[in-house]
Amino acid sequence: MAPIFIFDRAKIQSELDRFVAYAQTLTAPKELSTAIQAWDTIASVAVATPLLAQANLSLGRIYRGWDELFAAQRFFARAHEINPADSTVRSELETLNRYIADNQATVFDERARKNSDSIISLFRIATGLKLLQMDKPVQAYPLMKSRTKIYPNAAVAKHLLTGIIITEDEKNSAIQFLEDGEWLTSTQHEVYDITDSGLYAFYMELAKLHVTNEAYEEAADCYEQAYWLDDSSANPLYHKLMCDAKSQAWNVGLALLDWLPDKPPSEIEPVDYNSAAATICSLAYQETQDSAIGRRAVAICETVLETDRKNKEISNLLKSLRSEKSLQPHLPETKPKRRWWHR
Repeated sequence: MAPIFIFDRAKIQSELDRFVAYAQTLTAPKELSTAIQAWDTIASVAVATPLLAQANLSLGRIYRGWDELFAAQRFFARAHEINPADSTVRSELETLNRYIADNQATVFDERARKNSDSIISLFRIATGLKLLQMDKPVQAYPLMKSRTKIYPNAAVAKHLLTGIIITEDEKNSAIQFLEDGEWLTSTQHEVYDITDSGLYAFYMELAKLHVTNEAYEEAADCYEQAYWLDDSSANPLYHKLMCDAKSQAWNVGLALLDWLPDKPPSEIEPVDYNSAAATICSLAYQETQDSAIGRRAVAICETVLETDRKNKEISNLLKSLRSEKSLQPHLPETKPKRRWWHR
């Protein structure tokens, strides 16, 4: 599965059967968070009732396996609402409801603990964003970074920062800050969900902090999550490509380079983008010895130097590429001149 496939909704919609098969393969413990994101994406693009129910059922099963019983209950209930005739869905929901009813004390104690953990997460996210507004990135960075260890991607964060009970006594300036920014919304009395725009702001700002701290792989992941949340602009993916170049993730970067339009949007500096593209193609050429990729790297280097002649890094890269035998220009063969005495 190409790396770009996970967040290319247009491609997923046109190849839905293939993507569903991909989501079904993500059953290993280390891949379950990716499976959650895949099934959530399927639920956002699918139209057919059985597939919508299947996506929600699959999400419910993963969360039940993680002992996130109320998240599981929410997805089972949604699947049953979509397709009430499905006996498997109905059985899963009834079994879970019965378990919760039979173990009320234990389940609700655990829910209270997780609810407190969620409030702490909201507090750290809000405090981090607030510190950035106060131009205090050093203090913001560890607070925000710690959340991605708990929520491995935006889908998990979105699902688990939902239905949080916050009483008036528990409200503080951080919660108010999220509400004022429309990053936290009240769904009913004292029950709150984080918004996609709140998570988008979190991932974008954390990505910038990762770049400042030269943690380019982590920054690339954050930019990808931001785009997954809001694909109305490809800006996060151009930033991701530049991070892929810095971390030498040429295989991921090359797939992304082939997918993105060559001309970046006005908010992206063309020299920075093309320099990253040249680096990725050069790394790919060194690994694959594919002369087409090597020539592409040469062409991009030349594009950069047209507008930035003093770019030493790209000049050196171009010189190195031109020294490769397989990238030497093929000049037409010329017949040797006959000496005058042979005429």
